[in-house]
Order: sequence, then C-alpha cells, then structure tokens
Amino acid sequence: MKIKSILQTVLIILLFAGCSKDKDSPTVPEIGNQTPLPKVISVVYSHERSGTYTMSYDKEQQLTAIDIILYQDNNDIHWTAAVEYDAKGSVTRVLLENVDTMDNAYTYDTVFDYDENGDMADIIFTIGGDVKPTTFLYDPDNHIYKLDGDLGNFPMSWGFDQDKHLTEMVISDNYFKLTSSGNEKGVFHNLDSQPALTIWYGLLFYLSPHELYFFHQKDLDRFEADTFYYDYGEKVRDGDGNLIAFKMLPDDPLGVSISYTVSYENY
Repeated sequence: MKIKSILQTVLIILLFAGCSKDKDSPTVPEIGNQTPLPKVISVVYSHERSGTYTMSYDKEQQLTAIDIILYQDNNDIHWTAAVEYDAKGSVTRVLLENVDTMDNAYTYDTVFDYDENGDMADIIFTIGGDVKPTTFLYDPDNHIYKLDGDLGNFPMSWGFDQDKHLTEMVISDNYFKLTSSGNEKGVFHNLDSQPALTIWYGLLFYLSPHELYFFHQKDLDRFEADTFYYDYGEKVRDGDGNLIAFKMLPDDPLGVSISYTVSYENY
C-alpha cells in the first residue's frame, strides 16, 4: 500500500500486537504539585476527517482512559480505551472497545507481561476473545521492538532513544523517522514515557499513529518517510510553554494538512 496516500485519507484500521521484551524500566519525570497534562486533543484534517481524544488520569498522574471520537465520511466512530498499571507503574493492559456497537467482536484487549526485573516479557493480544499470534524480536542495545505476523502491514517495528521516546518506525516495508528539537515541551511532556503505550496505539491505529503525537515528551519537528515528510509548524504555546496548537504541514503543496489543538488540566 502507498503510505503517503493512506496518510492523506487516514482510514482507521485495527491491528494486533504480539510478544515483546523491554530492557528499560519506566522512569517517572520530575513533576510538581500542579502538573499540566493534555486533557483534550482535537485533530482536524483539510478534508472531511477529524478526531477528538479526551484523556483521564489518576492521582499518580498516569493515563487511565482515552475517549476517542473519530469523524469521517459523515460518520462518527466512538471508542474507549482503559489503561491499567502494575505497582511499579508499568502498563499491563489496554482494553479498547467500540462504544457504538458494544459487540465483543470489536473488543481489542492488549496485555503486557513483565519479568522479575520489570522488563517487558510478552504481549498478549485478543480480538473478540481470540488470541492473535505474532513473532517478536527485541534489540535491547538499540531499543528496537519488532513484530511480524500474517497481516499485510507486517513486519512492524519501533525504535526508541535511551529515554524511551519514539525515533523511528516501520510499517510493512515503509520506514518513518521522527525528528525532535529537544528545546521545547512536547504535548506529553509530563507523562511517563513508556514504549507500551506507543506500541499499543501504533498497532491498533497504524494508519494514523501521529494523531496522539506518539505520546511524545519532546517537541516534534518532522515526521518523515522515504518519499515525503510532514513538518510540525505554526506552533502556539501558552505562558508556561505548553503546546496548545500546531499543524502537520506536508511537503506537497497539494497534500493534506492536519491542525491540532490541545487543552491541559493540572494534576
């Protein structure tokens, strides 16, 4: 499939995850008593598509739920995602359900297992009660996770830096690279960086992984493929430096631009 045209139409297709292993244990960023976390992310394309993501957090400032409403082709699609953690703060489960149908066939349950050292040891993915097999490889030196399976978008992989920020990903034979400035705050600046969240969303919404800013703490500058790229531009920040509006601008003047607005709440 041609990823450039897919990104311009950005149809949501759900996929599954598989076994995984993570070398780094979660690290919690330093945060004060009043910590701004993104509450609502609104995404509007320059064609007939939009989306709204509403986040909920617990007293530990962990992401616990996402309410997802997607609009395309005059239809609303409503999802809810519930996120669970262990005592160490590692993501152990994300349950995604379609609110419109509440049909078990549209339930996607992702479970993350960890070993005694806190390293990710397995990912179990279930669709409508059926466990989906995958093959997993992990390169701990380069922080790269790889999954393969029977679907057309496999193999998939995600590469992270030493601070667990996504830097690259592969969908089938299509390579993508993320560039960040590191000088300003990203949307999820105060959220604990965990590969599990990024991998979960990328697997399930792999045709639009950019809509949740890749759960990135850093200020993103470019989302780049072999034959095209999007720049993050027209950035607007509040008085505390939080990113409240920006656009993804295509290199092709006839391409689809994507406008974001972000609101925050203190926790």
